[in-house]
Amino acid sequence: MKTIYLADDDEDDRMLIRAAVEQVISPVRIIELDSGDDLIKLINNQGISDDPSVIIMDMNMPRLSGLETLGILKMNDASRHIPVVMLSTTSNRSLVREAYERGVNAFLEKPVHEADFVKLAKAVDACFMNASHDTDETPVQPDWTKGSVIVIEDNEDHMFFIRNALQDSMPGVQVVEFATAAAVDEQLRAVWDSIVPAPHLILMDLYLPGRQDGLDLLANIHQLLINKDCRSIPVIVFSYSDKPEDMHASYQRNANAYMTKGKNASLWKNDFKNLRNFWWNTVSTPDPR
Repeated sequence: MKTIYLADDDEDDRMLIRAAVEQVISPVRIIELDSGDDLIKLINNQGISDDPSVIIMDMNMPRLSGLETLGILKMNDASRHIPVVMLSTTSNRSLVREAYERGVNAFLEKPVHEADFVKLAKAVDACFMNASHDTDETPVQPDWTKGSVIVIEDNEDHMFFIRNALQDSMPGVQVVEFATAAAVDEQLRAVWDSIVPAPHLILMDLYLPGRQDGLDLLANIHQLLINKDCRSIPVIVFSYSDKPEDMHASYQRNANAYMTKGKNASLWKNDFKNLRNFWWNTVSTPDPR
């Protein structure tokens, strides 16, 4: 059974989030906490029965704020592999930036309407719990030509399907392709500033061709984003592997999300629409440049 930790001092918001999650994700176990320090105590409790799939946490909580709690979670080897989705009523750029600097996986403005809580639950399920949902088109589409996606994939057939899925879900988006981890290490730093429009998303396989190649690359990309002051650009691992150890290792190296490739590549278009709706339409991030 999937487990979600939900930390928020507002009981009404917890109720709305719980209702939306239970409507979308089944079976699911939700553990509610009303403060950051209670969350830390639970994580540190050796008697804990389930490693959560994701933590959904409010930014403004008593005693220990969301940002303070986040910093503790991401500095602890026992919890840094757990993805954290932070919710806040603010879109203050300095706070968003600080959240990404402390290692948040995604920063979202807290929903207001019931339907928006359901969209949040679907996005969390798709991007952090490896589920697939039928995706309705959003009423207003961004101009995809104003963004670019970096794709790192060593399988030519997979690159073909990924390219098609991106163009289907984000028409006109520029796709910058790399076929090996070595090529990224050798070229990406040099060409980063010349990528126009600026990167909005990095999508990469984990096995390039080996697992360690992908993990090393994740660490190198993380350092590059720090150097370029672009920590808010999401790095999504897109892999056939559904092994918990691969997911945990990816999150430990600061992947924002881990999505598994469907058995049928024709279904990837729907997965990419889910990815698009979360990372382009939902997540609040400061300008990448």
